[in-house]
Amino acid sequence: MTYTCVKKGKKLVWNKGVKAVVTKTPEVVTQTPEVAAMTYSNPTQQSSKIEICKTNENNANRRGMQNALAAGFPSVTNLAIKTGTVKWALVPLDFTDIPGESNFRSRVNAQMAMLSDWFTTVSEGKFKVEWVVAEKWTTLPGKSSDYIIPFSDGPDRSPAIADFWKKAIAESDKNFDYTDIETVNFILPLSQTVVSETLQGFPWEQAVKNYVPEEGKVSSFSIPGTFMNHPSRQYWSYWAHEFGHAMGVPHIGSSRTPNPFLGLDLMSSQDGYTRELSGWLRFVAGWLDDEKVFCQEFSKLQSVDLTLVPLSSTSAGLKMVVIPISDSKTLVIESRRETKFSCKMPTQKNGVLAYLFDPTLGHGDNFLTPVGPEGRSPEGSSDCQVTQYPDPLLYKGQKINVEGMTLEVLDSANFDKIRISKN
Repeated sequence: MTYTCVKKGKKLVWNKGVKAVVTKTPEVVTQTPEVAAMTYSNPTQQSSKIEICKTNENNANRRGMQNALAAGFPSVTNLAIKTGTVKWALVPLDFTDIPGESNFRSRVNAQMAMLSDWFTTVSEGKFKVEWVVAEKWTTLPGKSSDYIIPFSDGPDRSPAIADFWKKAIAESDKNFDYTDIETVNFILPLSQTVVSETLQGFPWEQAVKNYVPEEGKVSSFSIPGTFMNHPSRQYWSYWAHEFGHAMGVPHIGSSRTPNPFLGLDLMSSQDGYTRELSGWLRFVAGWLDDEKVFCQEFSKLQSVDLTLVPLSSTSAGLKMVVIPISDSKTLVIESRRETKFSCKMPTQKNGVLAYLFDPTLGHGDNFLTPVGPEGRSPEGSSDCQVTQYPDPLLYKGQKINVEGMTLEVLDSANFDKIRISKN
């Protein structure tokens, strides 16, 4: 089963799960030929004013909601911090009858490093995480049976989760300094079974506001349960996904059923094969600078050749194309490369991704939809529990027609050279 978070009213909760088809695909080891580096070239058509491409979201999720999660513009700025260097806490919790293991750091050290690297990468250095770790277990009062929570929910909807959070923050505050901590990530003993899925709280929830440490407040918390201890899952991507929501980054698609963007953005699924953050959500969050976006009105589009720098590369240049088409469609194009965060796939995923943004849809909807070649078979991963979908990327020499335009990949190496023309 795959569990993802879904909005119930104003709360983010975990659904009861959807079946994920998982195929252990044999790892294919291939020799990657050396490719001559490409030279970056400026676009052959001048970009329009960037404001044209900051598509305003127009849906019920954003109208009149103070704590809405932003699928489009304007950006959300009233939730958790998303710029600068922040401190995250890692606090182990155990029970009187289920003591924590002495070597818990071996379980989380690499996960904490990956989380920090991921945020530094996707924010282009604008958001950095420093960890503060409680080296001793905090033992919660009572027995473990007092804390049985079989399904995920929010503390404002679940008195049991609110009580868990209240005791966790109160007991850990006796020995841990929460000064300047932005979010706290608790872990439980590996042998526990009282928390099956995950527990999390967000800045807008009253329980998170009410139950605070002596040193001030934290914006959110997370507690991975037994579900997250499966070998194919990672704590770091769960932490990143949930804090993404705390910052106002939305969930792509419904968690009730799989959607074709699952593998393409960590905010659609923390178990996706790329573990990327899409260029569009980086743009909305303020992490992808305006000068790295080629913006063009559909009505003024000519045949344009341009070079795209891969999304998570540190090289200078354009990283994304945005073409507003109508009130309900905006075309987005970006260059993707496999990274240290990616899962193992049968073929390399280094190419061009095109997708449509629908501003009439929002958090929990399929507001991002990939556009790719037809006739490809679904692919699984050899080391990640991913829902299988056909590869939507375009590679050198390939092209597709989308919304009255043709997108063609002319060349691909360290960059991708593409051509966009009207049909």
